[in-house]
Amino acid sequence: MKNDNDILVIGHIGAKSIAPENLLKSFQKAIELNADFIEFDLRLSKDGEFVIIHDENTLNLTGHNGLVKEMTLRELKQLDIGEGEKIPTLAELIKITKGKIKLLTDLKVWGFTQDLVNILRKNDLIESSIVSCFEIAELLKIKELEPTLRIGYSIPRPLTNLRRVKRYMQRAIDNEFYAIHPYYHIVDKALVEFAHENGLKVHVWTVNEESLMRKLINLRVDAIITDDITLLSKLLGRSY
Repeated sequence: MKNDNDILVIGHIGAKSIAPENLLKSFQKAIELNADFIEFDLRLSKDGEFVIIHDENTLNLTGHNGLVKEMTLRELKQLDIGEGEKIPTLAELIKITKGKIKLLTDLKVWGFTQDLVNILRKNDLIESSIVSCFEIAELLKIKELEPTLRIGYSIPRPLTNLRRVKRYMQRAIDNEFYAIHPYYHIVDKALVEFAHENGLKVHVWTVNEESLMRKLINLRVDAIITDDITLLSKLLGRSY
């Protein structure tokens, strides 16, 4: 029987409830709060640098209307997010997190899997990383390049038809992925049991309400992705 303490706490885009999303300050807070993993969004600049930002356009984050893929790293670094923060690179993230917290990468761009695998290898992060996205073709490329890297297959939020959800899960099973990443509204006892019976972990996103956290803890999911690391840790009975 899984204990509550076995459930992983994954900080969604850092520690969003107390710090701006996807910024070094937020990731540092997640470390201080003793989360098990941080989840972050990865895109590519015009000049081929991995940068951490959710949207393809910088407008919502910085007030500047521009596509990440059409801006160089230098141009992106000139944008002001506030409080002295800039859009971070993957290299900057690794520098502050290596050896302190594990990484859950959410890929937002396709076609650069070899570059990502090379970076994880170079920094000895294969064993302490999970890579996820909604595009199975990219995940299969990663698995071929680095079979030991843990793969999380993300299930789209609008998907509510249980038959289709099960097809997603079956793809993950057939390809020996490590986990599925479903949105919380489709997670029930049957889904968790089916996943576990077939060797899949269940990492649920994005959960911020206490009642939902309690429900998922009772269902014995394997990880909860949350903005509120403190609340989830408290419910899991973790004391630091």
